[in-house]
Amino acid sequence: MSTTLIDTRKQPSDMLTAPKDATRTMSECDKSKNSIVVSNRNSDRKPSTTEQLVLLTSSALVLPPPAPVAPRDLWTNKVEFLLSVIGYVVDLGNVWRFPYMCYSNGGGAFLIPYMIFLCLIGIPMMYLELFLGQFYRCGNISLWGRIAPSMKGIGIASLCIVTAITLFYTTIIAHALFYLFSSFREVMPWSLCSHAWNTPFCSERMRADNIQNKTINETHFSDIQHLISSNQTLQLNITEPTRISSADEYYHIYMLGINHSKGLTDLGPIKVDLLLCLISIFILMYMCIYRGVKSTGKAVYVTAILPYVVLIILLIQGLQLKGSHYGIKYFLQPTFEKLKDIKVWYSAANQIFFTLGPGISVLTTYGSYNVTNNNCYYDALIAVIANFLASFLAGFVVFSALGHMSWRLKKTIENVVDHGPSLSFIAYPEILATFKYPTFFSILFFLMVINLGLDSDFGGLEAIYSALSDEFPILKRHRKSGMFIMCCILIVACLPTVTHGGNYVVQFLDRFSTAPALMLVVMMEAIAATWVYGLNNLVNDIRVNLGFEPNRFFRLAWSVLCPVIITLLMVLSFTYSEELKYGDYQYPRWSITLGWRINLSFILPIPLAMLYAFLRYSDSRISFLQRLRLLFVPNITKRKVKQQIENGSGLHLSSSSSPVACV
Repeated sequence: MSTTLIDTRKQPSDMLTAPKDATRTMSECDKSKNSIVVSNRNSDRKPSTTEQLVLLTSSALVLPPPAPVAPRDLWTNKVEFLLSVIGYVVDLGNVWRFPYMCYSNGGGAFLIPYMIFLCLIGIPMMYLELFLGQFYRCGNISLWGRIAPSMKGIGIASLCIVTAITLFYTTIIAHALFYLFSSFREVMPWSLCSHAWNTPFCSERMRADNIQNKTINETHFSDIQHLISSNQTLQLNITEPTRISSADEYYHIYMLGINHSKGLTDLGPIKVDLLLCLISIFILMYMCIYRGVKSTGKAVYVTAILPYVVLIILLIQGLQLKGSHYGIKYFLQPTFEKLKDIKVWYSAANQIFFTLGPGISVLTTYGSYNVTNNNCYYDALIAVIANFLASFLAGFVVFSALGHMSWRLKKTIENVVDHGPSLSFIAYPEILATFKYPTFFSILFFLMVINLGLDSDFGGLEAIYSALSDEFPILKRHRKSGMFIMCCILIVACLPTVTHGGNYVVQFLDRFSTAPALMLVVMMEAIAATWVYGLNNLVNDIRVNLGFEPNRFFRLAWSVLCPVIITLLMVLSFTYSEELKYGDYQYPRWSITLGWRINLSFILPIPLAMLYAFLRYSDSRISFLQRLRLLFVPNITKRKVKQQIENGSGLHLSSSSSPVACV
């Protein structure tokens, strides 16, 4: 089968037999502002959308992407890669977010929409990102730039998002390190009300011999205001206005010192102890990843496996507690009526972004250190299964303990359950203090929290540095010093999060660093891979490298389902946007406006990259519409045309409306 270039201005018998003639004819094409279309007379294959300007033969060889400028490291073995991916997708959200989302959205019934969106969005996007990473073998910015220059903004937007997430995520790990140091005591300090920082309204509510609660019930939270100076407001996360647990006061007053801050406008000074914990975390991460995947792969043997071991130990201990079965029953009991609420489906889909982390460039970065023929399809399935098992296991651990807490306090689960960081730093530590060996279990628990956080932060730092070093090769040649400087810059950027009011900043970043910007990035990834690069090209690349083609479900999911579903999610993210509060502190309107502007600024590189590509790479001699259409033609299509023209074998020349061959 021969590929021909047909020129309607000449007779079909006019053939080019040498590259020199092809070059001369291309020059004539430039002068006449006409273009050349590659077509195949013997093929019935319809061109993909991304090839609407250039018709390729179905048997055309897919050219490999250009080799990286510098040799790229590889994972030592498949196990280290899998553990790194599993460690990334199994993070703190599995412990404190999934159980809360499950119980508040219909219990066991929540698993129905969760599994549906896991199949429609989670697995397909994870499969896609891992393959693109190992096929192009470069950082996220260079990856999308190689697909098409106009798509480079996807990588830059992803870089902005992962940087913002790293800032507050590392601070949460620093909080866990603070608690770990405090756990090396016979009696946990958060279980007592005898410290200097405690208020008269502190309650050791989990102690069996506590007799103070009856009198405290007569006191209202407003009566505590006179204990604070007139220019300060005590911000406490309490479940009742008449009781403040000792663990709550330890977290907010002693560790955070948030009572010395009035909000975002007055964060207060830096807490030195938290700053030292933050620096320690960055030093630990630097030591684990400064050599690249060779060192990261060794660290994940501990950081990825330890959380599962600890969860199993805590589950065995939790099931032995009185009242634990009430919590597990509450966790699993399905409420199918809630499935009629569209918000439950939104929460299930949104949970996928929190657990698997598509669009943050970590998966593509980890995949880039693989060989191109690695079977990433099974890797994605294994990682998703591990993530689901960890979430479910964490749910049993958390709710078995909360069931015991409910039994001991004579309250319903709704009145003792908590979510977010408060679950890890208030509710669960309070339960740990009641165990027979509180020191042992507290150390285990906070080691687990630290390791869950480190795995995700490993990926975040690697994604940031890999994206930058592939764009600026000097960073790749000086990785140790470059990584050290980057960690120092991030420490400085994290300083507001370790002030007395740092948790206001942490919650602010948590709210505005992801949706809807992250959703748009994921949607653009699916569009760029299937509609710009071309679904046929993508399928052929997978077939050539993995030895099999993705089935029709994945093709439909990448090209249609993911973009449509994510578009709906972005609309719902504005519809279900709740007011931002921390305790009784209401975030001012200016901060909400600032947060949305920051979120929108993350996606600004996408249109800016398209504009730059339009001005930089398009030919001003062709029409505006043609230049605009050329913007979304992938590099692989242009290379095919150029190669076939340069070869000049069996080619005819033709005038057409397409400008691609004149590139």
